[in-house]
Amino acid sequence: MRFRRLEPLARRLSLLVLLGAVALSGGIGAASAAESLYDVANITVDTTAKDAVAARNKGMAEAEEQALKILLGRLVPLSLQDQLPEFTKEEVEEMVLGVGVRKEQNSTTRYIGTLDVHFNEGVVKQLLANYAIPYSEDRAASISILPVMLSGGGVAGEGQEGWRKAWEDLDLAHSVTPATVLRPRADLDASVVKAALAGDPDALTTLQSNYGYGGLVIAVGETKDGKFITHLVGEDAVGAITFDRSDPISGNASQAARAAATALLAILENRWKVMQSGGPVPGQAAYEQNPPATGPEEESEAPKVVPRNVVALVEFSGLRDWQEIRSRLTQIAGLQSLEVNSLSARTASVTFDFAGSLDRLQAALGENGFALDNRNGTFVLRSQ
Repeated sequence: MRFRRLEPLARRLSLLVLLGAVALSGGIGAASAAESLYDVANITVDTTAKDAVAARNKGMAEAEEQALKILLGRLVPLSLQDQLPEFTKEEVEEMVLGVGVRKEQNSTTRYIGTLDVHFNEGVVKQLLANYAIPYSEDRAASISILPVMLSGGGVAGEGQEGWRKAWEDLDLAHSVTPATVLRPRADLDASVVKAALAGDPDALTTLQSNYGYGGLVIAVGETKDGKFITHLVGEDAVGAITFDRSDPISGNASQAARAAATALLAILENRWKVMQSGGPVPGQAAYEQNPPATGPEEESEAPKVVPRNVVALVEFSGLRDWQEIRSRLTQIAGLQSLEVNSLSARTASVTFDFAGSLDRLQAALGENGFALDNRNGTFVLRSQ
């Protein structure tokens, strides 16, 4: 790897010597360094400027900013990330130890690169302390992620959406929830995947036995009605997980797949961080139920709609009915982060977020063939 900037010169030389020693040894030290929370890999930039040098410098600066955002997303609790300050260019440069180049292309005015950004752990911690920003370096046990696509009654590992590549392009090795991306076996049957999504414990056991030991999360993608619908099911370092998400396909399906994979990794990381803090893991947006009060200078602005966390009991007639209901719920505009807390033969306890009042929620559900009633303090959701 080539490094753009290591200041002062002594630090540059000492780091290059260290990297050379690690490369020659090829031992455990290399693996440990590669897994540092303070390294961010696979940052892609595409910049233009008046000349090649300016374009490359601009790309390097953008990579550092992107990497810092990812790093802070790892370290800082999700509930506090909106309060992070805008770090100055000088502060960002002070935190960056070096930039490694995986690949790059140049023209007279354009720079395209895939870069690794290495941060100075001590400087990052000091700046966070200066701003009184709490952080955690606790890491979960490594899990496996099996991305699969459902299409036309069959199952594939990639699909035209590039679903597996979207996960492979994420920096999973350095995450607070490290993971390995698996490829589906040729004999994987779509019915087993669908049964697992429906909560069938035998199907989950089959998948876990076929794909090794330890935590396994199946990341299922499906393109439907102009949306990229995704489901997480299985077991991560926190425990059993069932999570649904829907992203509109505004550009192409590959972009939607990358956005979904990034968001789902954030969900896995946040589950771990919430558990470490002692908070309730189900209901990822619970912290949003009591947003901070606005100051006098903000009173004239339109109020921000805050997603509300809703827990409801879903009634259905059988497994097929439940599968259909769950699929329909994921496609309702404004309804996000659907999680299944428990499942029985005729009911399921679910949690989801909805940005709006109860009347708006009931109206949105009604437009999609559902009724939501309050029975003795419990919301009950059923098909009309």
